[in-house]
Amino acid sequence: MSAGAESGDEEAGGARTNVFGEAVVAPVHLNLTALMDILSNLLFFLLAAFGATIVMVINGTVPVQSADESGVADTKRAVTMNVSVNREGFQVAALGTAFTQDELDSMGRAIPLRGKTHDFGALTAHLKDVKQKFPKSDTVILTPEPGIKYEVLVRAMDAAREYEMKEGVAMRPVALFPTVVVSTLVK
Repeated sequence: MSAGAESGDEEAGGARTNVFGEAVVAPVHLNLTALMDILSNLLFFLLAAFGATIVMVINGTVPVQSADESGVADTKRAVTMNVSVNREGFQVAALGTAFTQDELDSMGRAIPLRGKTHDFGALTAHLKDVKQKFPKSDTVILTPEPGIKYEVLVRAMDAAREYEMKEGVAMRPVALFPTVVVSTLVK
């Protein structure tokens, strides 16, 4: 047989073979588009669920039985300070559930401007007095008036967070109200 006859047999439907005489396997073309769509959607939902898990963590403590006094009464005597920052100075008020209105009013104070600037030293001194009376307190809420400069708000936050205490020759920062919450959007 001639070479032309062999090729005619293949074209006529004969079996194709490779160099070793084995039957040639037809190439397989996989369409993975649908699988990739499913996997990418699954990945998206897994990442979204992971992010939601981190956001939804609630800090809590486990009750422990001890022979010492309970600290529950102390936490009820904690106050949250509310500092309103406006063009006239600071308005300081106290919030708490275990106090009478007269006790809360006695912790409030108006701190006027010193010259043309806010008196951050007086704010720190007043918050330091409250902290000494209620050492478990750790939260201050800042409420800026519209138009207050960002710098003034940042300095008020710094004045509420800590103060410098002289220890020997060096100055050491002492926590005052470390949890500072800004109640409105600053523009």
